[in-house]
Amino acid sequence: MGRNLHFSQCIQQDQHLIMSVAMERAFHVLQLPTEELSDWLEQEIEQNPVLDLPRSPAKEFDPSSAPSKPSLYDHLLFQIAIHFTTEEEKEIAHYFAGSLNSKGMLTLSKEEVKGKEKVLHVFQRMEPRGVGARSVQEALLIQLEEKNHSLAYSLVSNHYDDLLHLRLQKIAKEMHLTLSKVKAIIHKQIRPLNPFPANGYQDEANPFLTADVTLRNEENVWSVEVNDSSLPPIQIHPYYLNALEEKELKNDEIALIRRHLDAGKWLIRIIDRRKRTLQEIATYLLKREQDYFEGIASAPTPLTMKEVAKALSLSKSTITRAIANKALATPRGLLTFRSFFNQGLRSIKGDISSKQAKDLLLKLIQQEEVPLSDETLSKQLLSQGIQCARRTVTKYRKELKIGSASQRKLRKP
Repeated sequence: MGRNLHFSQCIQQDQHLIMSVAMERAFHVLQLPTEELSDWLEQEIEQNPVLDLPRSPAKEFDPSSAPSKPSLYDHLLFQIAIHFTTEEEKEIAHYFAGSLNSKGMLTLSKEEVKGKEKVLHVFQRMEPRGVGARSVQEALLIQLEEKNHSLAYSLVSNHYDDLLHLRLQKIAKEMHLTLSKVKAIIHKQIRPLNPFPANGYQDEANPFLTADVTLRNEENVWSVEVNDSSLPPIQIHPYYLNALEEKELKNDEIALIRRHLDAGKWLIRIIDRRKRTLQEIATYLLKREQDYFEGIASAPTPLTMKEVAKALSLSKSTITRAIANKALATPRGLLTFRSFFNQGLRSIKGDISSKQAKDLLLKLIQQEEVPLSDETLSKQLLSQGIQCARRTVTKYRKELKIGSASQRKLRKP
């Protein structure tokens, strides 16, 4: 009885592992822009003997259109091949590489990273060092590890907020150093570091961005088209299907063919799911932003990931991955999907857009009897259930072209 239970648990663990890897690969496909997906698909088809890839004339390569530097993603694929040995580790590392924002920071939640920390530790120490960090502070600390700058590491680790606000006297006092020593550490050891690991690599979203989806307006009729014509067609080779029908193969040969067939069918499914997801998101954008696309509104209405996810009955992480590094061809030009979204803020009623937060901030400032500091405005927003840090208030205030409290005080009659 005990042996059977153990065997059953092992099967369940294996099935869970297979499902996890399959889901990560599906997420990877969802994140890839069309051009990269085309290359990835060709590799997958080449590795699966039951899939047939019709040959097309080789694409001509025009040096004038070649990026001057490799993209960060391309560089990381090369680094992953060097730093990881097992296929499972490489799959996870590829997952991380596809989950970076334009600055090289990891966009995954703690839950999504759980169980993958060892791979992430190595991933973050590839070149460029600090890639995949969750914050600028973490990126700096990872870079300082290899330099043996213990004082600089301690300063960034324990006094980061003071460093951001240049409270150098306070740092010097708490670290028992002279002010000149603190300045020297910052100038010689911290300033040369790269706070954003993607710096120095070709931004894939510019200038070689191609449309993943096209919005057309012909005779006042809108259409949404996912641009998948450049993707290689996926076909099951009839030879293997016929071989299974004839039943002349050995059991191990049948098992091998069926395994490759399952992999091929799974590939077709996730490509189709990616297309449906992009179609749904673009259709929703068209519905919400039609005035902008038609030139009636001067700017799009900012959306939140949560809003779109709820409307389409998808997870927020699915929306995030689906719009990553992708562009939309519209009558107003080529636009990134990301440009229609903002990060938003948390409130007791859920996520709100930065536009909503700015509107409320403007209202608070218009109603003030005496000019309020950004810190006080932050607290007033919090009292209304909106978590908005002081530095975010400062950012929004400047974007609204509103002066500081002291500047507003001088202007009052």
